[in-house]
Amino acid sequence: MQRSLTVIINKTLAGVQVEGYPRTYYGRNEFAINGVAYPAIDVEKMATMPVENYTTRLNAFELYVESLEPGLDINSDTIPGSEAYKENLTSCPIE
Repeated sequence: MQRSLTVIINKTLAGVQVEGYPRTYYGRNEFAINGVAYPAIDVEKMATMPVENYTTRLNAFELYVESLEPGLDINSDTIPGSEAYKENLTSCPIE
């Protein structure tokens, strides 16, 4: 499975991109939500962390981004094919 902790937010109003967008948020960077601090991690750490740890960080990161972008619901607003955890047999073959 391929993992991602990068979110790109595009916001438009009446079909026109809102000033300051798109914005990119990186879940591998340090962030804090609900009193829990998440340290910065590198690509290798993200790729090799246990699924439970990745899922915990992913869920916290989604809450963090939603707290910065009022009205955003990552789970319902995500474009199909750009999910945070998806099958990619080219980059990440399953043996």
